[in-house]
Amino acid sequence: MQMFLTILLWMLGILLALLLLLLFCPAVAEVRLNYDKLTVRARILGIPFTVWPQKEKKPQKEKKEPKEKPEPKPKKEKQTPSKKFEFTFSKAVSIASMAGRIMRRFLAALHIRGVKLVLPVSSGDAASTALFYGRFCAFFYGGLATLQNIIDIQAEDINIIPDFGGDNKYRRSFYCKIEATPFIMLGVALYAFKQLKEERIL
Repeated sequence: MQMFLTILLWMLGILLALLLLLLFCPAVAEVRLNYDKLTVRARILGIPFTVWPQKEKKPQKEKKEPKEKPEPKPKKEKQTPSKKFEFTFSKAVSIASMAGRIMRRFLAALHIRGVKLVLPVSSGDAASTALFYGRFCAFFYGGLATLQNIIDIQAEDINIIPDFGGDNKYRRSFYCKIEATPFIMLGVALYAFKQLKEERIL
């Protein structure tokens, strides 16, 4: 009996250690786009697996089941009226503020590394492409700078190409590595649940 309890304690200790490793070891997702082919791979505890594209399963033949006689529908019982969530302007402002806090915490927990982007841009003829390229670069780099104030983004190589002849569209590619610690994400989820309970949405 004592040996059994010792083995059980060892097993529980190993499971607890694995759970702590899973919570505190960063999870990594690699996103890669080559023209129109998207690949997403994840790695947890050093174990890689493909998230997208998923392998197609062979369709199984459906077994014909004997028809059953329809059962008589049970009588509906009268439900006691429950308190409904009242949506007012003050509630909308409060929910928007709460959603902003939750989103900031969620984004702060993400770390985006090794961003590589090759993006050809074009707009009709060469003259309009040149104008569009200048405007797009101003908008893109301004937006990236704003995002870097919110999210931890490390851009490694960004190459925006004016595609005057339409020959560079197949060079479009994107790669990034997204890291997050499950323990921090769990904390964000618990914070969101608490906020939703306080607002009586859940």
